Amino acid sequence: MALSRGLSRGLGLRSLASGSSDASITVAASASGQVRGGSTVPEFYGKPSPYSPGTGFLGTPPDHRERLAKRPVSPHVFEIDGKSFHYKMPVNAVSSILNRATGCALTAGIGAAGAIALVGDLPATLDAFKASYPMLVYPTKAIVAWPLCYHYLAGVRHIIWDKHSMGKQAEKKSYLENEAVDKSSKLILGTSIIATLGLTVLQL
Repeated sequence: MALSRGLSRGLGLRSLASGSSDASITVAASASGQVRGGSTVPEFYGKPSPYSPGTGFLGTPPDHRERLAKRPVSPHVFEIDGKSFHYKMPVNAVSSILNRATGCALTAGIGAAGAIALVGDLPATLDAFKASYPMLVYPTKAIVAWPLCYHYLAGVRHIIWDKHSMGKQAEKKSYLENEAVDKSSKLILGTSIIATLGLTVLQL
């Protein structure tokens, strides 16, 4: 009970078992505007204040609030400096990111094509583009084809993962093992590039 009261007072929280003195502390903190959002978590959480000795007796460093402000928050991609990656980027991570990025790109592309078709003539717009910028036809086809190929293949892989039986994890034979995911990621990337090249040179 004594430990519970000590922790409650040190954290600036109201304890149900600590009696009216702790309740008055919370009321006083609320009245002075030091309670966040009307809750019982005060703004001076863990720090010495007129209402609480803080949590120094637990070993909390004096600058712990500053440390919290600088601490990377998982799953943030970058370090505090905003320049270097916080995590390693293995091929399976890159593959996962590309799957989402290509999905967003396809959504934007289909939306743009739909908007053009609603207000004008989509085939005529494509013909005008090819006539005006013949040197950009193949690069544009590649830009359109690669997200389609990659996202389709990655989607097929996800269907296989969903239908695949994990089996005994100790056997390390699952498609979701790191080594298997790395291999399938490389296969999807390579296959999508080959398919993109084929669609780029294809004449319709």
